[in-house]
Amino acid sequence: MPELRLGLNDKVMFESTGRSPTKGKSIEMEDVKFHQCVRLSKFENDRTISFIPPDGEFDLMTYRLNTQVKPLIWVEALVENYTGTRVEYLIRAKAQFKRRSSANNVEIHIPVPEDADTPRFRAGIGSAQYVPEKACVIWKIKQFQGGKEFSMRAHFGLPSVKNLEDSDKRPPISIKFEIPYFTTSGIQVRYLKIQERSGYAALPWVRYITQNGDYQMRMPDSIKSSKLPPI
Repeated sequence: MPELRLGLNDKVMFESTGRSPTKGKSIEMEDVKFHQCVRLSKFENDRTISFIPPDGEFDLMTYRLNTQVKPLIWVEALVENYTGTRVEYLIRAKAQFKRRSSANNVEIHIPVPEDADTPRFRAGIGSAQYVPEKACVIWKIKQFQGGKEFSMRAHFGLPSVKNLEDSDKRPPISIKFEIPYFTTSGIQVRYLKIQERSGYAALPWVRYITQNGDYQMRMPDSIKSSKLPPI
């Protein structure tokens, strides 16, 4: 049952000790909540996160940042409806993070009318697939490098205009992704110490990864006539 001590680039700790961060910058965490294994008195005294971990995987802490963060992957849609006979989508996606990072296993789910048929696609990267049981198109991009922008075109036959004009009921675009070696908050692990009294050799290991949560973007409020070129 080793005891672990974790130090972060916590702004309050640096201010209380009069020190300055050696790399990067400190962050100010709010609404910090710890797993029950953390010794709260130790954190309140010197901002050290000390704990004996339970078995298995667990969430050590959660926190909130009072800062504005721009969407990591920005998606916009242009939609053109041709008098109820067909509908076309132009989807643009831009990675709004630094070029040295890449998002992996990106999935962009674009809702389409339930009675759409005869799909055709053209994607600048990755592949697009129509999933009729979910009434959406899934655009998959295996690796999306920071700073890059790509587009995808989709064309559907449209027997009716069911749900097409009702913007209140139109589902949003949802996005899934993960970015390894990257943190949106800028949090950094300053140290991870393992106090193993039994003599067992234990090695600390830290991995950063950012994953999407409830990540959605609205479809356009109205059907826009953008004179999209044919596929």
